[in-house]
Amino acid sequence: MEKRVFELVSKRAVENKTKFHTGGEAMERKGFTLIELMIVIAIIIILAAIAIPNYLRMTERAKVSAIESDMKAIATALETYNTDWTQYPNTNGANNWGLCKAELTGSAVGSTSPTLNASGKTTVTGESAPIVYITPEAIAAFEKKVGGDTNVTYKSDGGDYTLQATASIGGKTYTFTTKPGGEITVSP
Repeated sequence: MEKRVFELVSKRAVENKTKFHTGGEAMERKGFTLIELMIVIAIIIILAAIAIPNYLRMTERAKVSAIESDMKAIATALETYNTDWTQYPNTNGANNWGLCKAELTGSAVGSTSPTLNASGKTTVTGESAPIVYITPEAIAAFEKKVGGDTNVTYKSDGGDYTLQATASIGGKTYTFTTKPGGEITVSP
């Protein structure tokens, strides 16, 4: 008799593998236990704690690189301007980003008009002005990335220049500086 009972219980246990007993009642298992859910949530939190800071650093580096690229394009335009006019846009040592923009675009920027790169003038290579060294749209995109034209300074005596921009990125203030030769320095 004991053997027969044991066989029936064993057979019943095999048939009901997905069931468990609580309080003498058979219940079907439908879902996850609290422990399983807590483990999954803990894993997700750990992965997020690793991924989010990396993502933020990556976007910060991308913004810094974009500004550097724009500064390099402006520095190239300044070098080309210097080749054509044998000097950089001259601000007599004062900060005048507006004059620099007017000279590089060959058009008036606000109330500032180009002095050398103006209609009716000719470069040392015989080319007629105005010449577009960089588009106004490219300059506007650069200014937007750094937070406006008030964050850009340009000073030149004609033979040398300093172009500097400041931008707040990821809670830090970066300063981008370029001089003749086009090398850009970035300081956080």
